[in-house]
Amino acid sequence: MKVSTLEKLSFLILTPYIVGWDSPDSAFTEYSMGLGGGQYATYDCSGNVHSNSFADAGMKVTHKFEAPFRVGLSASLIPNGGQPAFFAYPDLALDFKYFSLGTTGLRLGAEDDLYGEISFLDQIPYSSGRGFVRAGVGMRAAEGTSVWLGVNTMPYNSPGLAGQVDFPISSAQSMFINGRYGESGGVSEYGFSVGTRLRFF
Repeated sequence: MKVSTLEKLSFLILTPYIVGWDSPDSAFTEYSMGLGGGQYATYDCSGNVHSNSFADAGMKVTHKFEAPFRVGLSASLIPNGGQPAFFAYPDLALDFKYFSLGTTGLRLGAEDDLYGEISFLDQIPYSSGRGFVRAGVGMRAAEGTSVWLGVNTMPYNSPGLAGQVDFPISSAQSMFINGRYGESGGVSEYGFSVGTRLRFF
């Protein structure tokens, strides 16, 4: 029996209901903004390595529905040959408590407990945050405070170790601090950024 594309898509959407994954308890809207900077390596035609410094900034708005859907949009300045370029990217996902799949990647596990993820363009600023492309593990370290550790790449030439701490500063606002370090051809590749989130239920 041949299965149509529509039937495959319908099955994908309904799978979390079939296996019983829970959706987060309530809907929310979240606003994020951040600033950062760092350094990355590039190679010329002769194979010589050069260091390139950058500064970046970004903003993101996301809405999570009570139904297992999340929509949002992020935008950031990114390094582009020494000149900053503006780039925007959508956040569209099936977002359950223990599972999320969308335009910004895949998460397995609950964000308020322990989870693993492969993500891209989901953390602002794109470059000095957790990187364009990243993979790692996150966990709730204390009440309202979460920690993420992993590796990231782009705009960096080589993968590097990265981390984030996210902690509350009020009932509706939190602050996050990101850092990463790697090396390529003897050149240090690093990033650092700070930002804040406002969440409204």
